Amino acid sequence: MATMIIEESSAPARTFVEYARTLPFVKIRENKTKNKNAWNEAITEGAVSVDEFFGEVRQQIKKHYNNHA
Repeated sequence: MATMIIEESSAPARTFVEYARTLPFVKIRENKTKNKNAWNEAITEGAVSVDEFFGEVRQQIKKHYNNHA
Protein backbone atom coordinates (compact mmCIF):
# COMPACT_ATOMS: atom_id res chain seq x y z
CA MET A 1 0.00 0.00 0.00
CA ALA A 2 1.16 3.53 -0.77
CA THR A 3 -0.15 6.81 0.56
CA MET A 4 -0.06 10.08 -1.34
CA ILE A 5 -0.87 13.50 0.02
CA ILE A 6 -2.23 15.81 -2.65
CA GLU A 7 -2.91 19.47 -2.02
CA GLU A 8 -5.95 20.23 -4.14
CA SER A 9 -5.23 23.94 -4.47
CA SER A 10 -4.68 23.81 -8.23
CA ALA A 11 -6.82 22.69 -11.15
CA PRO A 12 -4.36 19.95 -12.25
CA ALA A 13 -4.32 18.52 -8.72
CA ARG A 14 -8.11 18.45 -8.56
CA THR A 15 -8.24 16.83 -12.01
CA PHE A 16 -5.76 14.17 -10.89
CA VAL A 17 -7.78 13.40 -7.75
CA GLU A 18 -10.99 13.10 -9.78
CA TYR A 19 -9.23 10.72 -12.18
CA ALA A 20 -7.79 8.70 -9.28
CA ARG A 21 -11.31 8.26 -7.90
CA THR A 22 -12.22 6.31 -11.06
CA LEU A 23 -9.49 3.71 -10.51
CA PRO A 24 -10.67 0.52 -8.81
CA PHE A 25 -7.48 0.12 -6.77
CA VAL A 26 -7.47 3.66 -5.32
CA LYS A 27 -9.08 4.59 -2.02
CA ILE A 28 -9.22 8.30 -1.23
CA ARG A 29 -9.55 9.46 2.34
CA GLU A 30 -10.51 13.09 2.65
CA ASN A 31 -8.81 15.15 5.32
CA LYS A 32 -11.87 16.82 6.78
CA THR A 33 -10.08 18.29 9.77
CA LYS A 34 -7.59 20.23 7.63
CA ASN A 35 -4.87 18.95 9.92
CA LYS A 36 -1.79 21.11 9.34
CA ASN A 37 0.32 18.16 10.35
CA ALA A 38 -1.02 15.81 7.67
CA TRP A 39 2.46 14.73 6.58
CA ASN A 40 3.29 13.43 10.07
CA GLU A 41 -0.05 11.63 10.15
CA ALA A 42 0.66 10.05 6.76
CA ILE A 43 4.14 8.93 7.84
CA THR A 44 2.60 7.34 10.94
CA GLU A 45 0.23 5.42 8.69
CA GLY A 46 3.08 4.19 6.50
CA ALA A 47 3.27 6.79 3.72
CA VAL A 48 6.22 6.63 1.34
CA SER A 49 7.89 9.34 -0.69
CA VAL A 50 6.80 10.06 -4.24
CA ASP A 51 10.17 8.79 -5.48
CA GLU A 52 9.67 5.50 -3.66
CA PHE A 53 6.09 5.21 -4.94
CA PHE A 54 7.02 5.76 -8.58
CA GLY A 55 10.06 3.50 -8.20
CA GLU A 56 7.71 0.72 -7.13
CA VAL A 57 5.36 1.50 -10.04
CA ARG A 58 8.26 1.29 -12.52
CA GLN A 59 9.42 -1.98 -10.96
CA GLN A 60 5.92 -3.49 -11.21
CA ILE A 61 5.59 -2.39 -14.84
CA LYS A 62 8.97 -3.92 -15.74
CA LYS A 63 8.05 -7.13 -13.93
CA HIS A 64 4.68 -7.31 -15.70
CA TYR A 65 6.05 -6.72 -19.19
CA ASN A 66 9.09 -8.95 -18.72
CA ASN A 67 6.76 -11.81 -17.82
CA HIS A 68 4.51 -11.15 -20.82
CA ALA A 69 7.11 -10.36 -23.48
